[in-house]
Amino acid sequence: MRALYWTLGLSWVAFLVFYLLGGRVGSLAYLAFGFLYMWIPGLVALSFARKEGVRLPLALRPNRYWLFAWLFPVALTLLSIPLSLPFGAWKGWEALRQPTPQAAAQSILETLSAFLPLVLILSALMAGATANLLAALGEELLWRGYLWEKLKERGFWPASLEIGFWWGLWHAPLILAGHNYPREPLLGVPMMILFTLALTPGLLWVREKAGSVLAAALFHGTLNAIAGLSLLLVERTHDLLIGVVGLPGLFLLSLFNLWLRRRV
Repeated sequence: MRALYWTLGLSWVAFLVFYLLGGRVGSLAYLAFGFLYMWIPGLVALSFARKEGVRLPLALRPNRYWLFAWLFPVALTLLSIPLSLPFGAWKGWEALRQPTPQAAAQSILETLSAFLPLVLILSALMAGATANLLAALGEELLWRGYLWEKLKERGFWPASLEIGFWWGLWHAPLILAGHNYPREPLLGVPMMILFTLALTPGLLWVREKAGSVLAAALFHGTLNAIAGLSLLLVERTHDLLIGVVGLPGLFLLSLFNLWLRRRV
């Protein structure tokens, strides 16, 4: 499929240029580049959809599946925390204050510290429905938009497997450079593919039930916003065994897909 080859080629070349110019994962420049990288699939999808007359539904008519798309990533992340404890020690809620600038951390009264987890969750929900949704839409226009429209005749589950595989492989340069699995970049590539394979059915299901690619972007953006919480509260002994993008997340998504299998 030409759109897929254009996406992989342009994305990987863009990352190579960024890396050769001194860009590194975790830098401020990486934040800007990450937004660009996420929108390369979207721009390719819009171009091919226009040429081929493929409709990419972007209606904003919320129903209960939009609410599911917004809240499910939070539940998934929170449930992955206790499942991570066999592999890493609990760091306590105080760990949430570590990423906070020292001056701001000192200004947080002890009486308000108990509300910090709730504040972070609400912040993630807000980000997931605004800035993160806009960033994730770049990816969703291709993976759950254009490609789904082209592959849906094969059936929900075969299409999910194909889209999930290519979506995971698209992340490869980022993973090799230290994104998501900084201590295990080589093993991180197949782990990311497994994760995207497991996540894609839920995203496609939401996109279909909500009738809009925007709902999938809401799901995706909220997960991106909240996923880091599962890595802050548990000692990160091994990248592949901790958090929602590790083994706990795969286990939970597998259970969800078993439930979904009976309904799709």
